[in-house]
Amino acid sequence: MYLCGDYYRYLIKMVSIKKITVKGFRNIESATIDLQNITCLLAPNNYGKSNILYAIDFGHHFMGTTADKKLLMMRFVNAIPVNKAVAGMPFEFWIEGSLDEERDFQYGYHFNWAQNNLTQDHVINGKITGEFFKIRDNKKEKPKFSTIFLRTAADGAKYLPSPTGRCDKPLSIGESELVINKLYNYDELFYHDDIKAVLNISIQGIDTLSNPDKFFTPQVHIGNDGQTITISDKTSTYLYELKKEDKPTYEYLLSAIQILLPNIESIEPVMTSPRIHIEDNVPYTYPAQYDIMVKERFNNQATRLQFLSTGSMKLLYLLTTIVRASREGVQLLLVEELENSIHPSLLHSLLSILKDFLGDTKLLFTSHSPNLVKYLSASQLYVGLPSDKGIADFRTIKSSKVKSVLQIAGAGDMSLGEYLFKLMIEAESDTDIIDHFFVSHKEA
Repeated sequence: MYLCGDYYRYLIKMVSIKKITVKGFRNIESATIDLQNITCLLAPNNYGKSNILYAIDFGHHFMGTTADKKLLMMRFVNAIPVNKAVAGMPFEFWIEGSLDEERDFQYGYHFNWAQNNLTQDHVINGKITGEFFKIRDNKKEKPKFSTIFLRTAADGAKYLPSPTGRCDKPLSIGESELVINKLYNYDELFYHDDIKAVLNISIQGIDTLSNPDKFFTPQVHIGNDGQTITISDKTSTYLYELKKEDKPTYEYLLSAIQILLPNIESIEPVMTSPRIHIEDNVPYTYPAQYDIMVKERFNNQATRLQFLSTGSMKLLYLLTTIVRASREGVQLLLVEELENSIHPSLLHSLLSILKDFLGDTKLLFTSHSPNLVKYLSASQLYVGLPSDKGIADFRTIKSSKVKSVLQIAGAGDMSLGEYLFKLMIEAESDTDIIDHFFVSHKEA
């Protein structure tokens, strides 16, 4: 079963992400993103948009994996910064948000990347050197963050043992272990559910869909025990289940697709083969298979989804994935180049539809389209600016300068997006312009 019950979704939805900071990754010195419902990283190519998404995905994945895999991740050469201004920096990942309607949290960690010891011809392993978890109760008269645990060395930390105690109980910890993972096993702690909630935060990237056909073709998967074969197409299967369990949402999804793709008259997920049961205690089972039939206005019959254009398949996959993410309590979705295969005239409709579908889920996407700018507020736009050091530098327009920027763009007979791209490309030699119009979001 793909769809989650209302109770489970309620528990997951209680946790929200408001801000993420990443440092010391590829060409990122420091980048902080205050997440809106929809947030855009806007810049030409090679400004570091993708690196920020990769860093967020990397940092989140690091939280939940095993100590052995953490050790390997600290050796991941494609992530280790080699930019002269960033080389040698530790990786840092901070996440802030709300545990529920009354309490906020801050969690973060940092580690030193592995490095080659050229004199002794061996690798010096990376190690986690800092970590913290804080909670603020907003019901209090003067709310402030209280430290739940704190790590200031690679091999030791201190944590809060009781509601009335101090954060001073020592905890021995390995150099590739996170405190939050170790304390998760201490289920007697009064904040165990809070640790569990942070570790259950779901951040997912949506495939860039360079080959969307693979998402609509039945595929064979062997289970972890090597005993079960699943022949499935997740998108078709999900739509079939969605139609059965939540028809209003399914119909709303179809109406949105028809707004963006008006030539489509109907979309129907169908079961092409029922589950095949051979006999008990055999190594393989053959589950039901599903497909999607599409009727286009100018065709005399419905055809399989693969007959649609690549752009149409991308749209269907994108919207289905976002509906699913919202229903299943994903806190943050990461998408590269949202405008790919979308006609500029449809961008406004797409953003409006996404806002409705996202619910409490937040969307962070990259773009190099000036056309998107007019549909987003200043707080939703992080503009990539040139750097004489080659580092990623994303800033928002100062709220007090939005009107001025619009006036300057209009005076030059340019849209806001066109003017911003002109600034991105030409402002390197004039840092005064950057500092005048934009707010830096680098955490100290």
